[in-house]
Amino acid sequence: MKRYLAVLAIGVAGLIPMAAPQGNALANPANPTAVASCINARTPGGTKCLQSGEYCSHKSGYASAYRAAGYRCNSNGRLEEL
Repeated sequence: MKRYLAVLAIGVAGLIPMAAPQGNALANPANPTAVASCINARTPGGTKCLQSGEYCSHKSGYASAYRAAGYRCNSNGRLEEL
């Protein structure tokens, strides 16, 4: 039984490198998923990645952080581009 488990472990360990993606997917400029769809902004609650449609806060200090990133918090509590 121990021999079987040892052979199985070696076989699985040999398959792991083949399952890894070849090359760096982010290095391909034609890859549409490599483009960031949000903007990093420093808010009073910390650094956050902002994009349209996300929930936002009406608390003090957030409006200026959103405006600096090119967004505003609408009355429904969602970010929209300026």
